Amino acid sequence: MKIVNIVCSGDFHRPIDLKSLDILKNPSFQYSSKKYHGAYFRTSFGKVTLYSSGKYIISGLKSFNEIDPSFNELCEFLSPYIEIKNLSTPKVQNIVGSDEFNKRIDLNKIVNSMQFEKIEYEPEQFPGLIIREKECTALVFSSGKVILPGGKSIEGLKRCWAHLKDIILNI
Repeated sequence: MKIVNIVCSGDFHRPIDLKSLDILKNPSFQYSSKKYHGAYFRTSFGKVTLYSSGKYIISGLKSFNEIDPSFNELCEFLSPYIEIKNLSTPKVQNIVGSDEFNKRIDLNKIVNSMQFEKIEYEPEQFPGLIIREKECTALVFSSGKVILPGGKSIEGLKRCWAHLKDIILNI
């Protein structure tokens, strides 16, 4: 299984004047109040969405080793303009994994073999099967590709993937 996105969030516990930061014309910083109420800051590993409330979301990370450097880049950018002593460090909110079975999957067969309260399959609405597990959700496509959004830990994603493999390979 490959990690394709880690999303973290935190708070500077103070308002941030995004308009004044936009005046700096830093190429890594973008803000347009007409397009969106948040600003974007590109880091070496991902993207930070920064809100005037002081809350932030870091997304696009591929490993846990990228969280601290991305957060440090944000703090370095903001430290000349705001006091950052009361900030909360990033907390992981969502981990998205991806894998595949390397074979076509008969989604109707899976639907007929599972409990209906755990799955959704409406091919007219969405081409994949949605399986709600305890530790994540699985999006299974007939091509054999699987997306695992909603994980809170790598171990949870691995357990979800193992359970999913057990179900699908034994049908």
